[in-house]
Amino acid sequence: MNMRVRRWVQAAGLILANPWFAYLSTRTIYQGDLKGVCFPGFNCYACPFALFSCPIGSLQHGIGLASPRKGTGNGITWFAWSGLSSSLMIILYVVGFIGIIGILSGRLVCGWFCPFGFFQDLMFKIPTPKLRMPGWMRYGKYGALVVLVIIIPFFSGRQSFCRLCPAGTLEGLIPLKLIPPGAALPQAGWFIWLKIAILIAFLIWMIVTSRPFCRAACPLGACYGLLNKVSVYHLEVDSSACTACGKCRKVCPVDIDIYLDPNSPECIRCLECIKACPENAISSGFRAKGRSRDTVLDSVEKPGQQ
Repeated sequence: MNMRVRRWVQAAGLILANPWFAYLSTRTIYQGDLKGVCFPGFNCYACPFALFSCPIGSLQHGIGLASPRKGTGNGITWFAWSGLSSSLMIILYVVGFIGIIGILSGRLVCGWFCPFGFFQDLMFKIPTPKLRMPGWMRYGKYGALVVLVIIIPFFSGRQSFCRLCPAGTLEGLIPLKLIPPGAALPQAGWFIWLKIAILIAFLIWMIVTSRPFCRAACPLGACYGLLNKVSVYHLEVDSSACTACGKCRKVCPVDIDIYLDPNSPECIRCLECIKACPENAISSGFRAKGRSRDTVLDSVEKPGQQ
């Protein structure tokens, strides 16, 4: 698959998520019905050009509405709070939305349609010495999902991940400060500098390491990744052709050996490995079924195939 095609699709995703150019003349953030619709990629709903909501932001909002802090303060009677039904509707909608996207395509959105993923790809093109990310860091996105998206919002009633999210700072805070809306913005004080510091740290990391936010901190990527193995869209490795030469890993933006696990939770399905494979051993499609790790290993370890 030509990388140029993927870049054009990524650019289209960026524009589709943020087409509200009327903000430049009206200085009014869009608050219409489409703000209740989730965008499949990671894009901040606070961006002045955004039309849609972020699935992770919406999920936190629903969980926050169900928080005991939003209730009556009388023990379990908070379950009777009239807003609980609204919170459940939001949670079910977002979980269903993420589930449908994930079951259909896994992390294909991450590799092809995510605006923040596109930004990371561009940052990594800046010529500098490059560093590999330690493998254990990939568990960070699951920690962010459980702790910052679910647990803290439930007990505090606040959208903790959104408050720290570098995408929110880049797409929301900075544009709103540079081009202020007509309505006055709330004062955040020192917390703004914390958000900017987090963004700067990730920007530096993006330059020297491929897609660090996707791999180590993105809760949406964690959700889609958990569905990679069961998604309708699959990658497949031909065990009779694969020689484990490692060329797929050299072009992989998330640094994995695709022949060991074609449908790894880390794979963003950019399909660069298909183009790089000298044996044409990798394929993808909505009918393909991934082979097991052991099957591929057995084949590549046969004498004469190295």
